[in-house]
Amino acid sequence: MNIDPLQPDALGAPKGRRRGLILIVWVFVAIVVLLFLFANYSLGLMSAARAYVGGEGLWSKAQKEAVYALSRYTSDRDPRDYEAFQRALLVSLGDRQARLELEKPNPDLALAAQGFLQGRNHPDDIDGMISLFRTFRRVAEIDRAIGFWTEADRHIDRLIVLGDMVHAAVREGTLDEDAQRGYLAQLHDINLRLSPLEDQFSYSLGEASRKTKAVLTVLMFFGALVLLSAAFAFSRRLLRQSEALHNALRESEIQMRGLMQFAPLPILIVNAQDESIVYANDRAMMQFGVTSSALPRHKAAHFYVRSQDRLKMLETLQGQGDVRDWEVELHDTAGRTFWALLSSRRISFAGQDCWMTALNNIDGRKRAQDELRHRAFHDELTGLPNRAMFMDALARTLHRAERRQGVFSVLFIDLDAFKEVNDNLGHGMGDMLLRDVATRIRRCVREGDLVARLGGDEFVVLIESDARPEEIAAVAQKILQALQPPHQLGGHLVRVTSSIGISRYPDDGTEINELLRNADAAMYKAKDQGRNNFQVSTRAGLGDEFG
Repeated sequence: MNIDPLQPDALGAPKGRRRGLILIVWVFVAIVVLLFLFANYSLGLMSAARAYVGGEGLWSKAQKEAVYALSRYTSDRDPRDYEAFQRALLVSLGDRQARLELEKPNPDLALAAQGFLQGRNHPDDIDGMISLFRTFRRVAEIDRAIGFWTEADRHIDRLIVLGDMVHAAVREGTLDEDAQRGYLAQLHDINLRLSPLEDQFSYSLGEASRKTKAVLTVLMFFGALVLLSAAFAFSRRLLRQSEALHNALRESEIQMRGLMQFAPLPILIVNAQDESIVYANDRAMMQFGVTSSALPRHKAAHFYVRSQDRLKMLETLQGQGDVRDWEVELHDTAGRTFWALLSSRRISFAGQDCWMTALNNIDGRKRAQDELRHRAFHDELTGLPNRAMFMDALARTLHRAERRQGVFSVLFIDLDAFKEVNDNLGHGMGDMLLRDVATRIRRCVREGDLVARLGGDEFVVLIESDARPEEIAAVAQKILQALQPPHQLGGHLVRVTSSIGISRYPDDGTEINELLRNADAAMYKAKDQGRNNFQVSTRAGLGDEFG
């Protein structure tokens, strides 16, 4: 027996039509689920990349602490300095253990995780760090960063050997002035070789993060494009079925309204002459917050956020007869804005020349893209720009200064005895302290100055102006004073101070690494001078004022 696909079933709808609607719904459900899974995977990748950047900051800080402790031990022979040196080395050795294990064909993931924990990485980040290493090990930027990591470990080995030699000389009483100078010279050489590798590792990770962001953005775009293309294709199919149904049922307007009610997208039919809304399905009325009784009082033009978008769309419709996947910002009757993709074409409806428009709300995707972009370049704890964004801003500032022969300054800020807060009150209190410190530092600088968190308890301020040295010194003093009052952390009052190192372009360097290295060295000089002060770097050495 032949079955007419337009023959209504018991529910009064054509059987072929009902099967088509069910298929459309399931296709859209599948696409939405796939996009959600991809977005979740993308967020995981970006989170793992941020974890590696943060881990590099912890590794760098520990390496500096080890060098600083061994230097003191060589000069003062205080056993506590040698113990501090060994504790600081545990971070680098833990990260090395994780890297060496993950480079094996069949790594012990528990052993790798133990290494990352020893490297002071947050437990919640470790699974993502392991997955990123194993999945993208052969990506050029990741491979380059691991190469810098491996090379840095060779210098860490030199540092370990040097520490053993110094310790043996101290125990045997053979550490005379000549030997001391020799050991300090070797220590200085190791530090000079490690510092550029740390910056190169961080820069390579930043490049990988930016490349990953670009690739994910493209994939998200094309994923959405596939969804919208499918939506438009199914909309066209609905229109063809509507026309067939019109012909089969003597062009019944009631049947056409029923058909559009089943559409998976909001649909409007607008009079082409005055833009009055002739028809809107339930999804469209829900989207714009209107009722069927209030619909005649609204015009399509009322829902555009920018009138120029509406004019441009009308111009395209008049010239081409239809538009596809037109991205525009709209708002509902309550004033809530959202982004949508519109597909519109000319039709004849109820004897009128009309435009039928299908909308796909993409507000969630747009917000997810903005969130991905923000998270890639901002510190999750304080909301400040992170190391990757700071290095990018510093590079652009350097290029501008080179072109216009300008100057700018870098303030490297390190909290004094921050580890004691974490050890005594816990990391939660430490996080509260870092957020409060970030707020206080921001209040000390101008709107155009950049405040960033490099990782751990290290902050940096980029002052891009022709300010005089004494003005930069006044900013540093203002920050010192702002951080001195006690911080209210739950039921605790915590007092911390800071040490600040300052470098200035071009007096203290004409390259990024040189400026950062000099500011870092000036900061450690401030710690040597009793902490809670600032020191200024010059090409000739460390001083108390700009040269």
